[in-house]
Amino acid sequence: MKYIFLKLKSLFLLLSMLSLANLLFAQQADEELAAQFLNNKEFVKAADLYEKLLGKNPKSMYFYDNLLKAYLAENNFSDATKLVKKQNRKFENNPYYQVDIGYLLILQHAETKAESHFNELIQKLKPLDQAVFELAKAFEKRNEKKLAIETYLKGRKLLHSELAFSAELGGLYTDLGNTKEMIEEFLNVLVIEENIQQEVQGYFQNSLKDNAEFDLLKLALVKRTKQYPERMVFQEMLIWLHVQKNEYELASLYARAIDKKYKEDGRRLIELGFLAMSNEKYDAAISIFKQVQTQGKDKPYFSLSKNSELEARSKKILQGNFTKEDLINLETEYINLLNEFGKNPMSASTMRNLANLEAFYLNNYEKAITQYEEIIQMPGVERNIQANCKLELADFYVMKGEVWDAMLLYGQVDKDFLQDPLGQEAKYRNARLSYYLGEFEWAKAQLDILKTATTQSISNNSIELSLLIQDNTIDSNLAPLQLFAKADLNYVQNNLSTSLSQLDSLQLLYPKHGLNDDILYKKAEIYLKSKDYFNAALYFNKVFTEYGSDILGDNALFQLAQLYQFKLNKTEDAKNMYAKFIDTYPGSFFLTECRKQFRILRGDQIN
Repeated sequence: MKYIFLKLKSLFLLLSMLSLANLLFAQQADEELAAQFLNNKEFVKAADLYEKLLGKNPKSMYFYDNLLKAYLAENNFSDATKLVKKQNRKFENNPYYQVDIGYLLILQHAETKAESHFNELIQKLKPLDQAVFELAKAFEKRNEKKLAIETYLKGRKLLHSELAFSAELGGLYTDLGNTKEMIEEFLNVLVIEENIQQEVQGYFQNSLKDNAEFDLLKLALVKRTKQYPERMVFQEMLIWLHVQKNEYELASLYARAIDKKYKEDGRRLIELGFLAMSNEKYDAAISIFKQVQTQGKDKPYFSLSKNSELEARSKKILQGNFTKEDLINLETEYINLLNEFGKNPMSASTMRNLANLEAFYLNNYEKAITQYEEIIQMPGVERNIQANCKLELADFYVMKGEVWDAMLLYGQVDKDFLQDPLGQEAKYRNARLSYYLGEFEWAKAQLDILKTATTQSISNNSIELSLLIQDNTIDSNLAPLQLFAKADLNYVQNNLSTSLSQLDSLQLLYPKHGLNDDILYKKAEIYLKSKDYFNAALYFNKVFTEYGSDILGDNALFQLAQLYQFKLNKTEDAKNMYAKFIDTYPGSFFLTECRKQFRILRGDQIN
């Protein structure tokens, strides 16, 4: 008997589960059909199904919204009004239904009644965070953003808090274009939560459009520093703001003040100097590093500031039209600096800069090798610095033609920094060297691994070189690619006339080969390296004009715009090139930089 009872109980349970499953399946089918009717603009059919679904699930805002949408699409204000009022009676504390009563009045051109109704809702607000928030969101849902703002402001009074709902108000003021109010609200956010400074700065950078709006931010920040003198965040934001405007002298005033107040011994200024150097503002960086030195030789950042000042001056010289005398003077300064502070892990960056100067500018090969090897073997030097020295030494060996030594060093960094950007960079350079040597199959295999590299530049470079190999090894005639790779290697080794001659020969021997765009682009690079900017621009323009839809099209147009802007002083042409780039290559790696430079040249955004 007990067994029969258990069997019946199990059967009943199974039937119940099947019944529930059938109900759920039927409802899901109705939901999908109703959504399909709504999407196909069969509003009457959609309304019939959503009435049924809402009847079973009266709390569902999704069913309610779609049913109301179906009614209104048919101008069925009678049923729409009944629906809203019915839901409002059932859920009288739900502000979404209360706001929709006014929303329907507006749609029926009864704006005065709607305004009165909305005002009543705001006046009846209770002093509860959630009540204020939900009513404001209900207004936002019906695009009544000014009423949402009014709701939040009323909530502030009820809650006796001038900082409540700052983030929400900031977003609404942004949508309405009220820049001054938006700034104030997001600065309020920082009064509450200082640790989201980076997010707020990013928001300002994306939202503020011109110098006038950034000046509003500056005034607001100055006011906040006086209002909250104990809070570092507003002084730090003033530093950030002046950096955005390239006003490093003003930024250093605030940095120095913070540094002095919190006894940081120059740390804040050092960081600002590094930022100026990374933005290629070398004069500003030099000035800032000198300020650190005025604090005295006994301070912890003195030697770093001396090293960094020389590095900034070096970069400034090497970026411009330098002479052999400039290079020799730089070499002397580096040697003097190392004599003053000694060769140790702290001066490894200075030793690396000197090695780089010896290797790639002064052709003092043996001195460069000695310097690099000394850093690589020195105990206590940061692994990243040693790895970078290995990469630079390997590049130097490639220039000298000592390719096996180069491969060994690339391989060491690849092995020591697996899955790290440094290791991926080493693998890429090793694959590129194999390509130079004509080992196309092995090079392509390594490049294909790097297509998903962590760093986008490595990924892009790998894809481009892999495609170059793939497109030119389809048939058995590898001679054109082999000759191009030799020209490419001679370009790297600064044998520019030889490289140019090999490219000319390639064009004569294979006039209709698929390498033509690569040949033109490489010629442009040769002229650029030779500082023949006119011919460089000519060839970059030729690549874009004739092969704009190919893989080098965006590279060529970007380089052309950069030449016009920074070397040929044709800012209007540069601006037009950037505009064309933005329209032509929306998915390019260079798009962000093009947008930035275009806005700078147009004058509507600071850099």
